[in-house]
Amino acid sequence: MTRFAACIIIFIFLAVICLPALVVSTGRLDNQAAAPSPSLTSGKFAAGPGEVLIKVWDHRTGKLEEMTLEQYVPGVVAAEMPASFEEEALKAQAVIARTYVLAQIRDGGGRGCDKHPSADICTDPTHCQAWVSEHDAKEKWAFYQQTSYWNKIVSAVRDTKDMVVTYQGEPVDAVFHSTCGGHTENSEEVWSASLPYLKGVTCTYCTHSPWTEKKFTYTLQEFSRLVSSCPQASPASAYLQPAFTVMDKSTSNRLKTLKVNNLSFTGNELRNLLNLPSTRVRWSVEGNNIVFTANGYGHGVGLCQYGADGMAKEGYNYKEILSHYYQGVEIVSVKKPL
Repeated sequence: MTRFAACIIIFIFLAVICLPALVVSTGRLDNQAAAPSPSLTSGKFAAGPGEVLIKVWDHRTGKLEEMTLEQYVPGVVAAEMPASFEEEALKAQAVIARTYVLAQIRDGGGRGCDKHPSADICTDPTHCQAWVSEHDAKEKWAFYQQTSYWNKIVSAVRDTKDMVVTYQGEPVDAVFHSTCGGHTENSEEVWSASLPYLKGVTCTYCTHSPWTEKKFTYTLQEFSRLVSSCPQASPASAYLQPAFTVMDKSTSNRLKTLKVNNLSFTGNELRNLLNLPSTRVRWSVEGNNIVFTANGYGHGVGLCQYGADGMAKEGYNYKEILSHYYQGVEIVSVKKPL
């Protein structure tokens, strides 16, 4: 074999075998710079006449972006719900994401983002709604899932285009949580407002959630140190033999107030102190340990995301899902007068 022929064979081997393997294993060539994260307004949705425009503060870039409602929603769905969920569950999430921001729009009389006065909403999940770009969404999925997952989300948004949840002609406060653990909560049990469409309902659909029931174990010494760190608490030694007194529970069996020996807590204070996923919790002392068993994840009000997925698995469509978790509502097009 001539040297030239050998070089040709080596070149073909590198081009056909090694190069594709490199691309698959890394997602891009090693000498190729990472693509910049697209701006909020990038995507597959084109603005058209009559589209609802919103102003979004991107807390990561510190920039205010203007986009259409339909450009915004896919990024919320990708950030807030697992893309592996059933399509009807993703549609339900798309509708409530759209509803939530619609109620925020300042030009429509909404409250806007009080943290950023020039914006209707921000991308900070601790303040408004989480949001990710198509690029960032794909980064968190396996390489072979990236295109199918994003297309699945885009399809859910397009199939529900302009649809929102209303109560007596007004957009609802479209709150949601991960897992209710068997029963959702009345809004007034968590916040001050009693809203007729946010009443607790039985949910048998979220049993596949990893948060249906979780156990958290602390030694009595660890628990004592945590409790004694609270203002007005007694020395840590006072809680080595904790006595729990439940003062009040909600209708869905979530803890509202309790006492640990002489110290009073709200359910949320105890949840935050012990880093528990919900206030639907019980406990037992087992030797030198105290074991907390929590059901669900989140505040429990509104749509249960794993419940929505479970309902979709049983054949319910997105309108039926939304009507289960928000009572007495209508699912209508935003293009129609509200």
